[in-house]
Formats: sequence, C-alpha cells, structure tokens
Amino acid sequence: MTTGSSFGVGFSESSDSKKAGIQASKEALAKAELSSEEVQLCFLFCTSRHDPLAFFEGVKSCLGPQTQFFGGFANGTCTNEEEGYDGYQTVIGLLGRSEIKFDLLIEEGIGFHEYETGKALGAKIASKEYDTVPQVVLLFDAVNRLEGRFRMNYGTPFIHGMNESFASWPNVIGARMLGDMKFKPTRQWCGTEMSQNAAMALILHGNIRIDTQIMHGCQPASAYHTVTATKGASILELNHKPALDVVGSILGDDLLANPQELKFFVTLGKNMGDKWESYNPGNYINRMCVGVDPESKGLFMAEMDIEEGTEVQLMRRSFEMEYVSKRTKKLIDKIKAENRKIIFGMYINCSGRAAAYSNHTDEDVRYVQEAINGEFPLLGIYEAGELAVIKNELQVLDWTGLFCLFSEEMV
Repeated sequence: MTTGSSFGVGFSESSDSKKAGIQASKEALAKAELSSEEVQLCFLFCTSRHDPLAFFEGVKSCLGPQTQFFGGFANGTCTNEEEGYDGYQTVIGLLGRSEIKFDLLIEEGIGFHEYETGKALGAKIASKEYDTVPQVVLLFDAVNRLEGRFRMNYGTPFIHGMNESFASWPNVIGARMLGDMKFKPTRQWCGTEMSQNAAMALILHGNIRIDTQIMHGCQPASAYHTVTATKGASILELNHKPALDVVGSILGDDLLANPQELKFFVTLGKNMGDKWESYNPGNYINRMCVGVDPESKGLFMAEMDIEEGTEVQLMRRSFEMEYVSKRTKKLIDKIKAENRKIIFGMYINCSGRAAAYSNHTDEDVRYVQEAINGEFPLLGIYEAGELAVIKNELQVLDWTGLFCLFSEEMV
C-alpha cells in the first residue's frame, strides 16, 4: 500500500504581509513533512488588509520554482485549530509527493462580461483530456469596481456561459471571492502569476475525488410572495408593491426607519421543489440582499436569477451548530467506509454566517474543527458565495457552508 499524497496547512495573523506568507508557508511545510522542492501545488489565501505582492513574495521565498499556486483573497481563513476573519488572517495549503495530476486555467476580464468569461473558461476545461472524471475547484472574483463604484460579478450568467461547453457538469466546487465586507478590489493567484478581475479553475484528475456536504442555514419565515418587477439584480416589487415596503411589513417598522440595516440581513429563498411538500433545505436556493435603494424601494440581491413571476419566501437565518457537526461527521464516516484516504478537508463558508454578521454567539467553523478532531488537515475560507452541483446543475449558493473532502483510493 502506498502512503499517498502529503498535505499540510499553515496559518498566520501577522500584519506584516511578507512575514505572514513566510510564517504560514513554513508551518504548512512542517505539518506536511515536505521539503520546499517536494511541493507541487500551493493553495494560498489572505484578507484584503494584506499587500498581495508582499504576501506572495513571502510564500514563494519558502517554496521551490516547481510549485504552482492557486488562490486569492478571502474575508477570513481557518485551519484545524485557528479561525478568524476581518483581520490579517492568511492560510496556506501545500500538496506534495503526490501522483495526482492537475491543470490550472484562468480567464481574465469577468467584470461586466460574466457570461463570456464563463464560456471561455468552460471551453478551456472541456478542451483538455483527462484520464478520470475531472474534479474542479472554481474560483472567481466577486468584486467589480471598474467604474469606481461597487458592482457584484454575478455567478448566474457566468455559470450559463460555462454550461455551453458541458453535456453534463463535472464534479465542481468553488467560491466567489472577496477580501472584506466592504468589497474592496480583490486579487487572485493562478500558476505562478497574480491576477485580478479573473475566473480560474484547478482541475484535479487521477486518483482523486472531491465529496461535499452542504450546510444550510435558512428556514422559511413567510408565505410565498411573487416578484412582479425587477431591474438586473434588483427586486423592485413583490406582489405589485415596493419590495422594501413588503419586507418591512414582515420584519417591522423599526427596520424600515433604517433601511440600510437590511443589507446582509434580508435573505430570500427560491424553492426548487414542490412548494406544498414539507420543508427540505436541499431544495432551496437562497439569495442575500447586498444593498438597498431607498428611492426605488428596491433590494439589490447577490445574484440576478430572481426574475419576474418567481415566487420567493423571506428566510430566517438560523443554523443549528449540532447540525453542522453531524453533517461533517457523516461525510467523514462515508469516505472512510469506502477505504479512501482523506488528504485534506476544505470548508468554504459564506462570510455572512460568521457570528459578527449573523447575530450568533458561536462560529460554525468550530464545530467543523471539532468533528474532524485533527484526523486530517483542514483549510477554510470565508467568501461571497459557494459553488456546488445540485441536481446535476452548478449553482451559486448564499448563506451556506460547503464542507469538501479531497480523498484518494488506498492502493
């Protein structure tokens, strides 16, 4: 039996960006028991408080010229022991001594061109030859400030563009990337270069599989309401009334007096199943409000897939920590029962689920950490939307945690 791939994760909260890169990289090397020359792939993430060039230089100074890089900005990071956001958090994951094959692909220019970027990146992925079903990690820039003000890069048209190249979706996980909750410009790393305004894919193949468990966090808190007017990603009317008035009537007049407080608080759910069946969180696509326009009384949503005629429900954000722990353990036990070696786990968490933004007193990441109990390395990031295949279609999710296990068959 072969020992399989080696993987290690390092963390730093140093405010010195180069030092942070060096600290996290050295910790990852030590935990993976790898020399710098043995590292094949480096996952790297840091918050927007860091100087991206200095951070990258720090990481590269610890690794050999053969290393390929994949990552970018995150609102926060975590490992098996550490967790934090909104500060100087960084995380490094190093893969080495592995027979896993991988390709790195990037397509720049996603701002205002989500569909075209998705189509071009999808064509690049589809044009490659793979000896097994490709396992794809997909990351794209959430922030568009090309015109000076913030606009979200939308996942729905991006995915529609990618879908042009696939008869059926490969196994895909991923995230829409941001470095802070103020939506400052982000950076990405792919191959050996730093980029911006880009979408990129890590395609793993060979003896590798990614399995996922989605951690839902919303329950319906209202009856169904019909969207009767939209403009782009803005919902202008519900039931032929201003959207802000309808939401305010449900949540209370005190919120209407301070409508900007609805930002990152209001979440609308779209039930993809039978509306008359018992509640099933797996049937819901939830969308977060990322802005309010008091003049039009509209809600700016994180995606633009809620169209006129769509029925939505106001969702109550309430996730049980025990639920997170149980689902984490369930996936771990499933993979172990299949005689597979878990190389590492990745937790992609919606930034809005952090306690500071969700009115919770605890962090769900801690329950993921406890469930893993140090059995394998954990690399986690806080981002602006999670990507997963649901019912054979890739979806952008809001207000979820996506727990992923990377494993190889023991031979």
